Amino acid sequence: MMNENYNGVEPQKGQIAPKARTESIESLGSKSESRGSLAQQTEEKAGDLGQVKFTKNTEDSAVEIGAVDVSFAGMGKEELMKYANDPFWIRVRWTLFALFWICWVAMLVIAIVIVVLAPKCPAPAPLEYWQKGVVYSVNPKSFQDSGLNQDGKGDLRGIIGRLNHFVHLGVNMISISPIFATRNDDPPYGHEIVNFLEINPTYGDLQDLKDLTTAAKQEGLKIILDLVINHASTKHPWFVQSAADARGDCGDCFVWHDGKDGGPPNNWLSIFGNTSWTYDADRKQYYYHVYGPDQPDLNLRSVKVQNELKNITRFWLEQGVSGFRLLSVPYLFEAANMTVDEPQIPGISPGSYASLDHIHTKNLDETYNFVSDLRAVLQEFEDKDGEHRVLFVEAEDSEGASAMKYYGDATKPIADLPVNSKFIRQQAGFTGLGLKKEILSYLEQVSQVHGWPNWVLGNGDTERVASRLGSKLIDAMAMVQLLIPGTPFTYYGDEIGMEDVPPAGGVILSCPTGNKLTADSHCNQARSPYQWDSSNTVGFTNASTPWYPVGSNTDTINAKDQMGVTNSYLNIYRELVNLRKQPAIMHGSMSVLNVTTEDIFAFTRIRKGAPGYLVVLNLGEKETSVDFSTEPTIPTEAQAVIRSSTAVSNSTTRGSKVDTASVPVGVSEGLVLSFVPKY
Repeated sequence: MMNENYNGVEPQKGQIAPKARTESIESLGSKSESRGSLAQQTEEKAGDLGQVKFTKNTEDSAVEIGAVDVSFAGMGKEELMKYANDPFWIRVRWTLFALFWICWVAMLVIAIVIVVLAPKCPAPAPLEYWQKGVVYSVNPKSFQDSGLNQDGKGDLRGIIGRLNHFVHLGVNMISISPIFATRNDDPPYGHEIVNFLEINPTYGDLQDLKDLTTAAKQEGLKIILDLVINHASTKHPWFVQSAADARGDCGDCFVWHDGKDGGPPNNWLSIFGNTSWTYDADRKQYYYHVYGPDQPDLNLRSVKVQNELKNITRFWLEQGVSGFRLLSVPYLFEAANMTVDEPQIPGISPGSYASLDHIHTKNLDETYNFVSDLRAVLQEFEDKDGEHRVLFVEAEDSEGASAMKYYGDATKPIADLPVNSKFIRQQAGFTGLGLKKEILSYLEQVSQVHGWPNWVLGNGDTERVASRLGSKLIDAMAMVQLLIPGTPFTYYGDEIGMEDVPPAGGVILSCPTGNKLTADSHCNQARSPYQWDSSNTVGFTNASTPWYPVGSNTDTINAKDQMGVTNSYLNIYRELVNLRKQPAIMHGSMSVLNVTTEDIFAFTRIRKGAPGYLVVLNLGEKETSVDFSTEPTIPTEAQAVIRSSTAVSNSTTRGSKVDTASVPVGVSEGLVLSFVPKY
């Protein structure tokens, strides 16, 4: 039954809902007694809102619901639309919307500004491949015989067959000794070239070189040619023409001058000693040669000669080579006035090259200018394909400012590297303090001209490292060469510890240098065939006899066996090359530590955010323990990474934790530790 008080209209906010009344005697009669007590309790609270009241009388029973206070439940559609279309509220909404996006964009801009302007660790300057990598110097005659002609001599095809060796080592540049056509198969010191555009048949032909450069690039390797531009052979067509006709096309291709007082034009000397002038009966003049009489100097003051040399570099770049190492560069130019003498140096016996101050024949300004011109030729090719062509310069015994000038500057670049032979000239071994002085003085010179350093330990014109410094120091000196800042040059075979080999029936002599050089000087004892294995011909050739004897220690000093020995010279070298990839080695600072003495040499390589490395060498004659606890950047503990193959201490095995207050280092041993630098 309907409640007569309900009118069907919903109460407005704040109104009291009407009471609802429902009557049902049948449904409530059976529970009248229990509800009676409930009704009584309800009557006491009848005045409370929202309460239920039960009543009963003789005629009827009822349930009464108290008034309910209805809370606000939101606006209706009509009211919402009224506000939605109100101009005031439209403006408010758009204002708030705009403010939101303005604030969002402002926060974004502020975040970007903070990221851009906040102090941060500077990113290292990107390094070129020739700065990050290692140059491996090859004597093609002694590296590998391909067996095509069974002559027992190495060739370009042999190098192609051994490209996996360079990949295995981790080097990325192969520098090849001169391969140009010469007067004879094995010219003595110097290079008697008869054709700059042909390859010596001993080494192959032009197609072999093209195949080599192509195969090397596929392996990520660069081929660099050693190029002689200072002199040629007396059998070169240019010289033959120049001697025959002073007014011909090549009349001024070489340095000619009339004699004085029945003798040479001046007192200039050859590197080999005695006068640097030889009289030519056909031309009736003297020609100049800083090396032997069979190697006349080209006249680079001749425009024809300069253009020819530029075209020669273009020719070989077109064959796919990635650059050059220029040889004998300091002697490219001589003074235009050839009647002037060079000053005598007091205290040195007359007649030797070292007895004169070579102010008219060495490192003249014109030399730097011409090398810069060759740099521009290489740049022509780089501009075409974006690949940098390297230019290394053999500055020989040039020192200080004379050597540093070969770097050039930002406006006039010259060489990427004037090759640094300071380590080679150290014939009597090293001390810790001597190494410190040699390294730091050179690095300071290079930094002043914003150049890039480089380090050479061996080449074909001096004794091998193992013979010159001792086999025990091979690993230790490799640690220095490969882990200090700069580009290392490795002479073939030094990575496996090859030693000098005497000629057949002969004895080993000291390789001549400086005042001991003669026109017949050579150092073949450091150019013996590469020892690939322990067979009779050491895997170098299929011929019955190699062109030069092989070493007597091939049972252990060979590449094949050392590959299988973890702590061999070869594998330690590989690990050091690989370690160069670490940020601290590639971009970090170097510090020679205070513990350095006559017997100890130690340095660190550190870069923030990367592991640091500590390298320590014992150059003394007894085992020692080195304390690094006073070094501010070195923590109390470090981890052994690499050590010399001769090391025996149980405390420095690979992965061992080493107390830096007491680092054991054996005689002639090198040790590399990694650590977390302290700042």
